Amino acid sequence: MNKKIVLSAIVTTLLATSASALKIEDYKIIEGTYQDAYLNGALTVEGGNQDQTSFSSHIDATGRVIHNSAPFSWQANGIVSGDWSRGPKDSDETLKQYNASATTRFDKYLYNDDTWFYYGSGDLGYRKQVTSDSADDPYVKIGAGMGYGRMYDATALAKALRVVEDLTKYKIISGTPSDSAMIELAKVIDLEDEYRSKYGAREYKKYWYEDMEKILKQSGVLHKESLGAFGIVRINEIFSYEKIGGRFHGWKVRAGLGQVLSNYDGKSEDTTADLEFEYGKPYGYNAQFTERAQWSQVLDSSSAIDFQFRNAMTYTYELSDKIDWDNSWLLNYDAYDKGDNVMTNTLSTGFNYYLPNELIFKVTLSLSKTDGTNGQSVETPDWDSKFFTGLTYRLK
Repeated sequence: MNKKIVLSAIVTTLLATSASALKIEDYKIIEGTYQDAYLNGALTVEGGNQDQTSFSSHIDATGRVIHNSAPFSWQANGIVSGDWSRGPKDSDETLKQYNASATTRFDKYLYNDDTWFYYGSGDLGYRKQVTSDSADDPYVKIGAGMGYGRMYDATALAKALRVVEDLTKYKIISGTPSDSAMIELAKVIDLEDEYRSKYGAREYKKYWYEDMEKILKQSGVLHKESLGAFGIVRINEIFSYEKIGGRFHGWKVRAGLGQVLSNYDGKSEDTTADLEFEYGKPYGYNAQFTERAQWSQVLDSSSAIDFQFRNAMTYTYELSDKIDWDNSWLLNYDAYDKGDNVMTNTLSTGFNYYLPNELIFKVTLSLSKTDGTNGQSVETPDWDSKFFTGLTYRLK
């Protein structure tokens, strides 16, 4: 394993320091769709020497879709989670809580470029807290406003670089394709859905791989007339069994008004002034940094909350073709007109090991702390720590 990691790092370094000096940010193809979805689960059951069988279970699913084109971009994110538990005593009842949330943003560009756009937004939420007998009212918020900038999805170029790295390692190709050839290879990789639509799910890979082969041949790096059976198998294994994380670069900012149509407490239906900022930057070929910040100022002076601030920062580094190092920092800040302001910080770090059959073995350590007591939040005097190991199934 160590030899493979070292070899992969050497090959990647050679590619990164080649004369072409191609950067992930050089891929600015507007057309494309990025999707991912994951399913996590955990279950603990204990019995014997206790009044009843006790258990603790958790399940969550996450997903996102990002589509870009010249006239518009659209993204949607969703998460569903649930927890069920029961203690060992006869008097212990089954406790359950669940939460579902979804957000979407639609940006319509005025000049089909990376400058001005107007947007529409939607946020949905549904939850049942462990201390409640029934679910809260649903949360519904809509918004609209203006924005500037664009986020580019360069994941296809990261896949192209992985393919070239692998084919070079197995001496199927020699040398590094030119920058323009790498961009063309990434374009073909990015069009997988179009190939599937045109040729059908059973046949499309044949034509898809042939067009990749043509680009490598035209660039003069193929040893033979074709990739051969082994080269095709290697490319198929990369796309089927190796996780290549999303690569995004650029930034965009939105400013507008929002309206809460329904809230968890069944009462608060506030108008808000909203500000959002997104930023993404790949570092080298193996690392990705993302930042998303949201500010929502309540305009109704009679509301208990003055403003809310949310910030999500992530950094992922690919240690090898099968191991990622994931890090995140989540900050939630609620400012109230009366009582304590509430701030919650959650830090996490962990490793993902990608197994066959879309399985991921995860090891994660997280720390969280809440300062201030107000609303549904209760202050924690010390940092809460959680250590998690388990399997995640990649749905998409």
